[in-house]
Amino acid sequence: MEIRRLPQNLINQIAAGEVVERPSSALKELIENALDAKATQIDITLENGGKNLISVSDNGIGIQKEHIRLALERHATSKLPNNDLNRIEYLGFRGEALPSIAAVSELNLHSKHIDTNQAWAINIIAGNLNGIYPSSREIGTKVSIKKLFFATPARLKFLKSSQVEKGYCHQLVLKMALVNPMVGFNLKIDGRELLNIQPENKSEDLYLNRVRDIMGESFSNEAIKIQNSKQIKEKKFAKLHGFTGLPTLNKSNYNQQHLFINGRSIKDRNLSGAIRSAYRDTLPKGRFPVFCLYINVPTDFIDVNVHPGKTEVRFRDNALIRSLLVGSISRELNSSFFQTTNEISKDTIDRFSKNKTVNTPKNNEPIDNQDTKQSIFNNIEVEPIKKAIKQDDFENNKVQYINNESFPLGAVLGQFHQNYIISENSNGIVIIDQHAAHERITLEKMKFARSNKSIERQILLLPEVINLEPIPLEIIIENIALLTDIGFVIEPFGEGAVVVREIPALFGNADIKQIIIDLGDDLSECGLPSNYLAKIDLILGNIACHRSVRSGRNLNESEMNQLLREMEKTPNSGQCNHGRPTSISLSLKDIEKLFNRT
Repeated sequence: MEIRRLPQNLINQIAAGEVVERPSSALKELIENALDAKATQIDITLENGGKNLISVSDNGIGIQKEHIRLALERHATSKLPNNDLNRIEYLGFRGEALPSIAAVSELNLHSKHIDTNQAWAINIIAGNLNGIYPSSREIGTKVSIKKLFFATPARLKFLKSSQVEKGYCHQLVLKMALVNPMVGFNLKIDGRELLNIQPENKSEDLYLNRVRDIMGESFSNEAIKIQNSKQIKEKKFAKLHGFTGLPTLNKSNYNQQHLFINGRSIKDRNLSGAIRSAYRDTLPKGRFPVFCLYINVPTDFIDVNVHPGKTEVRFRDNALIRSLLVGSISRELNSSFFQTTNEISKDTIDRFSKNKTVNTPKNNEPIDNQDTKQSIFNNIEVEPIKKAIKQDDFENNKVQYINNESFPLGAVLGQFHQNYIISENSNGIVIIDQHAAHERITLEKMKFARSNKSIERQILLLPEVINLEPIPLEIIIENIALLTDIGFVIEPFGEGAVVVREIPALFGNADIKQIIIDLGDDLSECGLPSNYLAKIDLILGNIACHRSVRSGRNLNESEMNQLLREMEKTPNSGQCNHGRPTSISLSLKDIEKLFNRT
């Protein structure tokens, strides 16, 4: 085949596929340009999740008339004055963002340079530039992107729902605001103002004030301050500062983990894993710490030119950065071992006051706090035990369970690793994942009750007021009718909160606040399908997951046997809500093969 040069418009579209994955990618590039232009106020407008419109306006130094057309050519930039990729001082440096975006959208740019009296503008449609014309703009630059990906329809089809794309854009703006406290941010989405943060004045609490605005009072008041440094070489240091949450303040996903390196928001699972390891065994399984950490290193110690979106970096000494993170966080956590979040303590007190009668202990005996734990079945006392099963008792169990064909999962032998139940039946051994099994049981009970319109509700003696972030709050409010259909009574409650008045009776003493927070976080990340029943099933699945007994929980013998009996009569109990197996069977023949006895 003949080798030929590709046409310029096709080259630009290919580049756009690397640089601009979704609306939030284009938004990121525009905000970085505004920050590089020394803007102190950035105003952002989005429509339809950024698919119809992305507009970024700043008060930066602007672009000179003779440079406007050049700014829209590939690999044209003002941010590498010495042509040295080893010393990158700006957020942008490749000169690909604007031409790549313009190649797949309708782009309009207005700019007034700080040293001139006249503003100028230009329009680009699918990479085709029109002439420069005068503009009425008074300061800085405004870039508007319309019909993103209209020139590449295949890419447009791969975008997620507008709600999900809106969530990505909102999270991006929050991250940009966290790392630039001296810059004000205003965000409007579909005509509604979601964010309006004023620039912080120069002070010692510069970052703390911004963290409080973005991540809330509960985190900023109880977070542990981190500040440390490590020497790289003579007179050069890697510096770390920021805030990390107590182990009791944890989330169901990574959304509240913010890591910045030299002013860039970085996604690095290795560094996130290092931070998670600093918490050791203080975090529940499947939960993630909350943190906002800033790392600053010399520009020649880091390579930011390893990913088109500049979301990954490489260090010359990755072990040094990991050591700095783990050592600093571990030290502060060890000195704060006695602290717990006020939020958790209050929830525990509330659950006692709402649902429990607390007996005053006699003779200064300690109060048994076991009632505050989540119960699997309402009528079973939860009390972790460690004891050997007597031979006589076990033989009786064998007669009762194993010889009865209605009990295919057999009788419990014990619990392994606080997550797996081991039982014996007439064929061999069965290993059950307690969380996966109970997750399916809970989901099927909720689905059965809903399909039969027999959901029983429990009125909360004291309604639960829950503060949520803007996107999760909007999703919960938009789906109040769906939540009512499955047993919740939820209402908006002032600014930034909802109030839960009734819950499904099946939930018993579950932590409703955490269930709603996790549900909002999960739905803001993955979105909702368009079909009504599919929406119901997705919400039920998320709630069942967070309602179910957790891995790492000690269960007594009665609880484990009751769980097996529930599994045997529950539809689809062979798989959890996410399609993973709930149990694995090893026949006697399988076991003998393992020992080469066949």
